[in-house]
Amino acid sequence: MAPTIHATLLCNAGLLFRYEDSAILVDALNSPIRSFYAVPERTAAEIIEGAGKFACVDGLFYTHLHPDHYDQAKNAAFLRAHPGVAAFFPTPDTPDHGVLTAGKFTVEYGYLEHTPCEYTWAKHYVLLVSAGGVSVYLTGDASLDAHAHRAFLAGRRADCGFWNAMYLSYPQTRRLMRESARSSFIYHVPLPATDESGICRKIASNYRRYAQELRGVAVLDRYPTVLSITPPEEEIL
Repeated sequence: MAPTIHATLLCNAGLLFRYEDSAILVDALNSPIRSFYAVPERTAAEIIEGAGKFACVDGLFYTHLHPDHYDQAKNAAFLRAHPGVAAFFPTPDTPDHGVLTAGKFTVEYGYLEHTPCEYTWAKHYVLLVSAGGVSVYLTGDASLDAHAHRAFLAGRRADCGFWNAMYLSYPQTRRLMRESARSSFIYHVPLPATDESGICRKIASNYRRYAQELRGVAVLDRYPTVLSITPPEEEIL
């Protein structure tokens, strides 16, 4: 049987990753902001309590600490309930590159600037999550600097990549998605009914214009969404 990372998109850019009996959370305990979907209170309570599918969470990771990715009170409650769990909360003092282990997962982090926005104070990281020989590249709100992404990946190609919708708009980032991951998902997407900023309309426009370039790139705009990530068949021994 092929090694498989099971991923659940819980909210906005919040993900639960499971491999065998190990699990980690990334950007999963967030706050309501604009039209971005916050983790439901019931789900947040289950995460904090370690109930159901959130039992035995080995690590809590963040790309950055903007409120649509991170809620201070919820995270403090989680850490009180789960002392000793592996955690990555980027601060100005965090090294620009490093590797952490959480259960059966390895998480490599690297500093990449945030895309220009009204919040300028949070240091931003990309994450390369791996377990069982399967790898997932998480970009959060990282800069559209394709060279910086390639420098971090250093020739590696992830089995799956999660990208902000802005990556659909430029030829260099559409190429980056194709070259840096075998399959890709667009995440951090508002619910269409509450999309005040027009992100969903822009996504639809980009898919009409660049359909050939975006084959195999799926948009995740429903919460929760469950995914299974495996290596390509030719790499399974």
